[in-house]
Amino acid sequence: MNEENAYKLAYEREKSARLLAEKLLEKKTRELYDNVLNLEGAVSELKLTQSQLIQSEKMASLGKITAGIAHEINNPIGYSYSNLSCLAENLIDYFSLDSIIQNSNVLQEDPSFVLKKYRQKHKQINANYIIKDCPSLLCDSLEGLDRVKSIINNLKKISYKGNNEFISCSINECINDCIKVVDNEFKYSMDVNLELEDCANICGQPADLIQVFINLFINASHACSENGLLSIKSHQENRHIIIRIKDNGKGINESIQQNIFDPFFTTKLAGEGTGLGLSVSHGIIEKHGGTIKVQSDGHDGTCFIIKLPIEE
Repeated sequence: MNEENAYKLAYEREKSARLLAEKLLEKKTRELYDNVLNLEGAVSELKLTQSQLIQSEKMASLGKITAGIAHEINNPIGYSYSNLSCLAENLIDYFSLDSIIQNSNVLQEDPSFVLKKYRQKHKQINANYIIKDCPSLLCDSLEGLDRVKSIINNLKKISYKGNNEFISCSINECINDCIKVVDNEFKYSMDVNLELEDCANICGQPADLIQVFINLFINASHACSENGLLSIKSHQENRHIIIRIKDNGKGINESIQQNIFDPFFTTKLAGEGTGLGLSVSHGIIEKHGGTIKVQSDGHDGTCFIIKLPIEE
């Protein structure tokens, strides 16, 4: 009897232990599942924050070159408006020639008299000059409006938030788009030397890559004096595109080179920079499977070297 009770007791203990283990396993499984969900939520939130940070830095970069962009737009709009005003005056004068014919009674008036009035008016308004001048005014106006259209299109490319999709794109095209937008930033203080070799396309996000180049170009402009020189080179090495962006500015001290890609690290005065430009650029290049490095001896310019894999 004692053995039977002992067996039953052992069985009950084993059953209780098994039920407890199952409950504990279920509890841990639920906790693990909740943690995975929380981790996925945290990753999604981090990606969203990163995207917002990149977009915010884009707007900050555009803010720095807004005055130059406004000048670039005002110039062609100004002379296009002036040309169209002259064109309107010329056309009004030229149409007055037609009114002489339309208002004449050919049956009652002497044709030679009508022709005489026509020739007098033709000379008075200098119609020969109008005929030669109108096409030129139209052509210049169209060129000005094309210039404005080009600037707006480049701004749209830069400010485009993107949809996080990677597409086939040309690095050289991204560089040229940036040069067009920031041209006024260093038009009077820096010369640009472009040496872009034919390269294969990469798989990337053009809007974000453009942001990288804008940051580096603006930094180069700020680092240089009046006789600045920005040298931009690209070439292909095996399965990678190499981009070198070098200026002849004041350089970066070796003691801080390891910190320049840290968030909020800046050597600029308060209000002149956010300290996020290079950090965001570093993150974008890493997202594209590439690397970005800096070379500088601290006094004779700075060179940024970007390496990106070509499209498979």
